[in-house]
Amino acid sequence: MSNLLTAGEFAKLASTTKRTIQYYDQIGILKPVQTNDTKYRFYEENQILDYQRIHLLTTLGISLDEILSHLKSKSHLDGLFDSKKELIEKEIRLLEFNLRNLIKFQSNLKKNRTMVEPKVKVMNPFEIYYIERIGPYSNIGKYCDELKSMFSVKGKEFTTLAIFEEQGYNPKNSKIKIAVIKSDNLRIKKEYSGDIKQIMFNPRKVLTYTHNGSGDLLSLFWKELERFAKNENIYKREDFPYFEIYRKVNSDITKQYFEIYLPIQ
Repeated sequence: MSNLLTAGEFAKLASTTKRTIQYYDQIGILKPVQTNDTKYRFYEENQILDYQRIHLLTTLGISLDEILSHLKSKSHLDGLFDSKKELIEKEIRLLEFNLRNLIKFQSNLKKNRTMVEPKVKVMNPFEIYYIERIGPYSNIGKYCDELKSMFSVKGKEFTTLAIFEEQGYNPKNSKIKIAVIKSDNLRIKKEYSGDIKQIMFNPRKVLTYTHNGSGDLLSLFWKELERFAKNENIYKREDFPYFEIYRKVNSDITKQYFEIYLPIQ
């Protein structure tokens, strides 16, 4: 016992707290070599190195649960490092992406008092296939997947869009045309030929903004687009619906691109 350390002595030599050492014992990540009748914990000196290894892993962003699982499986550290390296690289990319957006939004606010810097353009007519749905904005992704399932041949690109029949913010119960831009590569399944309609869509002059990021934020940027139009005395058209085109949809939000369009006079 004379060569063993109490939890307090161990904590002091390891530059941590007694509470941390006790917690590590409770979860099974660093157990004492002995416990006496009064439940005092005793550790060997070389267990300080075990604590430092755990501390290193936590500073690398590896959770205590992951460390405990690693210790139980007795797997090699290389595998744990590989998985964590990928996660950290992903987190870095997301932080860099958020920083670029922050700088962009701040710059736009200084220029025009909104977070967006839209462009005016004149669009040529294009053909679309569409279905009509009534529901919340949060269902648009599901509606787009439903439309996609109605095609037997989808081609290399299946570019969907939502056309909002009623202007104004209506997140709960919106009338929406869910559409896909027509191409020669698309083929509708026979059983859905009566469900899918086709029109020539002609927006003409629009104010548009491209959002790179989460689709869950589109309503916010619609409000910013309307605010920009008001600040710049750009008048929207009441005779044509708002619409948005989903250019790139990806599980990685940094690779997603959505275009929102405000028809203007």
